[in-house]
Amino acid sequence: MEDLYRYLVYVFSTLLVLLGGTTKVFDKRLGISLRVLGFALISLYSSIAIENLFARVLAVSSSIIAALVTIYTTNYVKFKYGFPYLQLLIDAFSLSITFTFVSRYLIEFVTCWIIAELIGFVLIAFDWLIQGAREALEAGVRYLLVSMVPADITLFTLVALTGVEKAFSVNIAGIAPAIQGSSILTILCMIGFLAKAAVAPLHFWLPDAHSLAPAPASAMLSGLMVKMGIYGLYLLTLYPIDVKMYAYMLMVCGSITAVYGGLQALAQVDIKRILAYSTISHTSVMAILLGFYIGFNSVEALQAALFYIVAHAFFKASLFMDSGVVEIIAHTRDIGSLGYISRLYSLESTTALLAILSLIGAPPLPGFIAKFTTILSITSKLGTAFSAVVLLVVIAIEIALSVGYGAKYLLTHFGSSTIRVPLRGGLEELKQLTLPILTTIIISIAITAYITLTQLVVYAQILLFIVALSAAFLAIILYTIYRSQKVFRVDESWLGGARP
Repeated sequence: MEDLYRYLVYVFSTLLVLLGGTTKVFDKRLGISLRVLGFALISLYSSIAIENLFARVLAVSSSIIAALVTIYTTNYVKFKYGFPYLQLLIDAFSLSITFTFVSRYLIEFVTCWIIAELIGFVLIAFDWLIQGAREALEAGVRYLLVSMVPADITLFTLVALTGVEKAFSVNIAGIAPAIQGSSILTILCMIGFLAKAAVAPLHFWLPDAHSLAPAPASAMLSGLMVKMGIYGLYLLTLYPIDVKMYAYMLMVCGSITAVYGGLQALAQVDIKRILAYSTISHTSVMAILLGFYIGFNSVEALQAALFYIVAHAFFKASLFMDSGVVEIIAHTRDIGSLGYISRLYSLESTTALLAILSLIGAPPLPGFIAKFTTILSITSKLGTAFSAVVLLVVIAIEIALSVGYGAKYLLTHFGSSTIRVPLRGGLEELKQLTLPILTTIIISIAITAYITLTQLVVYAQILLFIVALSAAFLAIILYTIYRSQKVFRVDESWLGGARP
């Protein structure tokens, strides 16, 4: 009976979302309302019905981000393509990812996973389908071969080792695949999840896929789809795998890719490629934390991984949506041709600044809590494990690199006083794109504050002091930036007159 209620809620929510995306039937406001209501029902039910904390956090975060991305997409397609076909794809993609996290049985998990992969391919190759962009097709094919095929091999291996009957009837967290500590089977089961999370050695599909997809698709791919791989890696920790080998593979592969991704992000000039390589670096840190959790039985590391997942999902979705706004305004993603966005649209630049500050780990934003708990979990084992020292160095390098490429991304908004192109369209219309991004950041702060106060009681006082002090300082900085940009816009000439 419980499964019946679950299916009724999810089917009804799906109908609301998909009907809301059918713009020929519903007007814009009604369509948005139906889609948001559908994702809200999924979020509410998942927060109550899902027992596993890891899955619950992913499901709730996924449905919230999906609701905000679908609002963003409604206005994005109007500016970027002029037709609404992308909307239904984004909504279906969001649903399939979210249902992967809420799946109770292995067969549900596999089915939703494959559907998400197929829709992901269409989204990555979308510009080829619409505009004939060959590089988008090449990125899609690379995604199929390097991400989808290994992941499907892993999934079908799990089904084969579990048995079809159990795949249909036993809770996914309670199945016991016949791995029995086998190193070969452990590698076979983890390689697909590593590929989906873009952790070495199968990480190289991600930069082109995330940079060439439309901005809403990039937000979902980077904010949520790579978390499917992290969730798969977490599920393996519940099964009878070769624990020692699994833990060290996660930590070694994660460490290499975390530094590699950060260095590559620092070298890019395309803002979406900066964000794409940044995703590789951040998901690798999540893999490190999972390896540390299973290798040293560190509950703190698992807790840190959850914080990191939530923070990254929200700030990376925000930044990819911001990259879409930048591209609409400037018609380029090359940093060398940008730097003036704050002169045109200070609200969007302030939003981007908040997201970047979260990315680099500045208090009081979610990224700070994620990196604070990450360092805390690793330092707790410094006296007992040399590998903890190595990992601490890796995390320190990753944080330093994130500051570098985060600052580089901000050159998009604040790097130049020369405006190279006029803004096409009014600022009021662009606000329809900015508000979902700003809402994403605000919600991420609220969620992180709630989790912090409920899960980090021991450190609540010092955290509250740091957060309060930093919040006051940050508010002053943001207000100063906003006022200075506003004054600049009023004073500067604009095609012979005052800027509107």
